[in-house]
Amino acid sequence: MVKDYYKILGIDKNASKEEIKRAFRKMARKYHPDVNPGDKSAEEKFKEVNAAYMLLTDDKKREMYDKFGVVEGDPSSYQQGPGPGGGFRRGPGGSYTYTGGPGGINLEDLFRNIGGQSGRRSSGGSPFEDFDVFSDLGDIFNVFRGQQRGPGRTGARMPQSGEDLRYDMEIDFQEAYFGAEKTIRFKKPDTNKEKTIKVKIPRGIHPNQKLRITNEGMPGKRGGPAGDLYISVNIKPHPYFKRKGDDLYYETEIPFTLAALGGKISVPSMEGNLSLKVPPGTQDLTTFRLKNQGFYGIGSENRGNLLIKVKIKVPKDLNPKQKRLIEDLQALGL
Repeated sequence: MVKDYYKILGIDKNASKEEIKRAFRKMARKYHPDVNPGDKSAEEKFKEVNAAYMLLTDDKKREMYDKFGVVEGDPSSYQQGPGPGGGFRRGPGGSYTYTGGPGGINLEDLFRNIGGQSGRRSSGGSPFEDFDVFSDLGDIFNVFRGQQRGPGRTGARMPQSGEDLRYDMEIDFQEAYFGAEKTIRFKKPDTNKEKTIKVKIPRGIHPNQKLRITNEGMPGKRGGPAGDLYISVNIKPHPYFKRKGDDLYYETEIPFTLAALGGKISVPSMEGNLSLKVPPGTQDLTTFRLKNQGFYGIGSENRGNLLIKVKIKVPKDLNPKQKRLIEDLQALGL
């Protein structure tokens, strides 16, 4: 059975080249050997994905595949029985003939002028003996000679994704909290020309998180897709807030009398001041939680909390009146 290369890439038979490239990039990244070390099934799937891409992005090869079921590099596709739709059989001298119509079609004639080049016969008498003439046909030389490529020849002709690029960006704490749109400028190594890109910073982004801008990396080779641009985001520290996950932490001091008697204090948040109720008898280093006053989760309405740690401030210098009052409290057992 001839493989369904459209199904391998998960695309429709009427897919455009851009759709084929997008599907290839998605599948290639999923099954790449570097992502699946030691996984033989993923390795085989990766080979299938590459083979599908090579065939379906070549207009001539795709036309032959769609019309006749011929797949270069797969001898079995040339040896199908004729059936209702015809097929290919091997004849004398090693040529293949399409048997679906009167007299058949010699397959050598179909391939002879692909790319506008005619095969040059060598002493062996076959136009496929001269590999250089048919270098754009991939593995077809080996199909007709019944041989395999030497080491490295197949991989050298496969499409390759371009290399990814990295850009380091620093943003303010507030920009990480609210989100922002930034403009970056950089020179692409392949052209050395300055590139300007607008980057959307999602609210709630975490330190050192990377944003991916697709197809802004180095160009691919042999028809492969371009690489991506990865933006590594560094967040400047806040003067008094600390962040852990989506929670915010803040420390403040309160008078020991407020801790003893209770009351209300004003505390800052990322969106303005809030009122915090301090109950009577609050102990030193007590932490209060204000729900849903922290960072938003990325792409979510869920929020972290604002945690307020209070330190009880003990006065160092007392005036005579303050000292007498404290002595009276002490006498009363406080």
